[in-house]
Parts: sequence; C-alpha cells; structure tokens
Amino acid sequence: MPFVTLLKTSTVFSLGILTLALSATQPARAQQASTPPATAVAPKPATVAVARAVQATPVARQVQAAPVAPTGDPYGFTAWLNATRASYGLAPVGYDPNLSNWASMNNGQQQSRGMGHHVMGPARRQNAAMGQYASIGAMWMNSPAHRAALLDPSIRWIGIAGLGAYWTFNAY
Repeated sequence: MPFVTLLKTSTVFSLGILTLALSATQPARAQQASTPPATAVAPKPATVAVARAVQATPVARQVQAAPVAPTGDPYGFTAWLNATRASYGLAPVGYDPNLSNWASMNNGQQQSRGMGHHVMGPARRQNAAMGQYASIGAMWMNSPAHRAALLDPSIRWIGIAGLGAYWTFNAY
C-alpha cells in the first residue's frame, strides 16, 4: 500500500474513531439538558441534518485491516515478513495454519526426495529452502524470484514450516 494511501487510511480511521467518540457522548448530553433554556436558539434543520449524516457515516469500514489469524505463527516469521513488507509499502499478511500444514508436507517430500516444490496445496506462491531458520528470510530476500513471492502485493495469508534443515513458505 503506498504511503500516501496508508496516510489517508490512517486519517480516515482516526476520524472514524473521533466520530464514534463524539456520538457516544451525545446521549449523555441529551439527558443533561432535556429541555433547552428559553434563550437558546434552535439549530437550523440543514445544520442538524448535516451533523447527523456525519455521525452516521460508517468511516471505520473504509479501513482495510490486516487479516486476523486463527492461531499464532510458531516461528515469528509473519511478524518479520510484515515488517519487511511494510518497509516496501505493502499491506500486512495473516498467518494461516492450513498453509503451514501444506508447507510441512512439502518439507517431508523434500526430506525424502530432495529440494523442490513437491506439495503446494492451495498456495499460489511457494518458497523452499535448506538451511538454518535464522538465515532463511535473508536468503529468500537475496533471490529475486523468492523475494517476489514474499513481496507479492496480492497475497493475504502465509504459512511456514520447518523440518530439520528444510523450510517451506506458502502464500495465497
């Protein structure tokens, strides 16, 4: 997501929170002053209509939230990937244990058959590697094809699994 769009989205979200906060205080004010003082001037109908329209606008729905994961990433890879994607102006992804299960199956195949993309399941993107976990992200980022999979703007969910020295990243 480009920085300008992110900034606009953050501003819209902040306005949405402000609108919700203001609308939450309105009933309390209405109870405190149930009858207007004799010197009060009634607001113009157009002003009231505009104020109500502003309060009723579902501003918070316009914000694109990060996908919510049913369980946590046991490796912490999702947090690393989201930080990396943010540095490129990309939206965050969520962790999907189903994609991790498919990645685990690929690791089993790699262990028995050697490196490769043997099992993908529903994944549209897959990275496979052999090495220590601490260096996997850097290895993939140093390879143009693997970096493209990690930074694909269309992916929303990822899974990762390791088996010994074999690692697989799946995404859709």
